[in-house]
Amino acid sequence: IGDWLDSTGDPRPGVSLREDGMPDLIWCPVDSGEELVGDSPDPVHVNRFYLARYPVTWAQYRIFLEAGDGHSDPRWWEGLRRRPEYDREADLLDNQPAQEVSWYDAIAYCRWLSACMDYDVRLPTEAEWQHAATGGDPDRLFPWGRDAGSAHLGYANTRESLLRRVTAVGLYPLGESPFGALDMAGTVLEWCSDGYIGAANSDEEDQERRVLRGGSWFLILSYARTMFRTAHDPYLRFNSVGFRLVADSLEPRPKPVYEPVVEEDGSEPEDENSESVSAVES
Repeated sequence: IGDWLDSTGDPRPGVSLREDGMPDLIWCPVDSGEELVGDSPDPVHVNRFYLARYPVTWAQYRIFLEAGDGHSDPRWWEGLRRRPEYDREADLLDNQPAQEVSWYDAIAYCRWLSACMDYDVRLPTEAEWQHAATGGDPDRLFPWGRDAGSAHLGYANTRESLLRRVTAVGLYPLGESPFGALDMAGTVLEWCSDGYIGAANSDEEDQERRVLRGGSWFLILSYARTMFRTAHDPYLRFNSVGFRLVADSLEPRPKPVYEPVVEEDGSEPEDENSESVSAVES
């Protein structure tokens, strides 16, 4: 079904691009709350935020790879390790999650997309990801509830589905999270912004690794539980790993206020083309 949708230009909102060429994102408001993450005995407070309904798709990620000011632009890679692009073996269908994306790739993408849009996007923290998946209920084993049963038949694309491959986003509506997000279990593991830190995971090597949540098509259903956590080298790419965006606010950033430059004598400088102005951040 997902392949057929792709061949027809998948018209579903949130899957492809807007008319201006930027990602068409559907945002799910996530209420504030607290989450116990990993082995930590102290709950983490989560402020209200917005979570993308789907993982970033190939249609939405490819524009970053192809843009002249995108993946190849050093501005987005400060403090990161840039890995050259290469031809991937998997079919890169537009409506599938962008796979083989490293944590560094995902951070650079967020920086680029934030510069292109009028509000900022980023990766979720581990606590935010977990809160969006559980709705604040620690007994919710999966985004859809407690019952695993034969969930792989209609709730998540995990190894039990026997597809042995990624599927288009949004094809498992029964697996919807309490806040309306899809594909938070199975399909692809999703990068979080955090290092892998906890009471039993606090050495330097673990802090360098970055958290992955949500299970994937490659893993069995138990790895798609809301509390399952793993981590990996942020430089590496895997064909069962993607990422999802969050935003703290969808309100446009304040625009700079322009004021005329005033000379010492109180007059404004003359210019043969236009008034000289200086930008003052609002």
